[in-house]
Amino acid sequence: RLIHRRWRFLLVALTLSLCGAACSGVEHTSADFCDKLVEVTGPSGVESALVPGDPARIDGVVIELAELHDRAPEEISNTTRTLLSFFRTYQRAARDERRDVIANNEQQLEQASAELRQYALDECGLFLERVVPTPRPTVDPTIRAPITD
Repeated sequence: RLIHRRWRFLLVALTLSLCGAACSGVEHTSADFCDKLVEVTGPSGVESALVPGDPARIDGVVIELAELHDRAPEEISNTTRTLLSFFRTYQRAARDERRDVIANNEQQLEQASAELRQYALDECGLFLERVVPTPRPTVDPTIRAPITD
């Protein structure tokens, strides 16, 4: 099984390197990248379509990141490569090792995420921050009940 994984890894690495050499003449535009970013962060994207904890979610994230990286212009391609590499590593890790994968890559992941958010805002006009709902108080402290005797 380990040998099979190594061969698969070598095949993927070879394919990527050949594509890098053959595809280097392709000019990727920020418009193409932004269109894909809108798609993956919209209501049909994995983040919205699949609930946390769903095993298919991480596979979907990796697929979407690969598609984003394929469309990434030069100025954001290192960032998308970093994110894709992290999520592929996370995807392949055993469940009990995933916390370590996050801990070992936390700073790099945080930096790449910040770069992607900034690029999305500057080039695509997208605000990628997730909004956490603020709980509403159940009692209004300004309401005073009349005192009854």
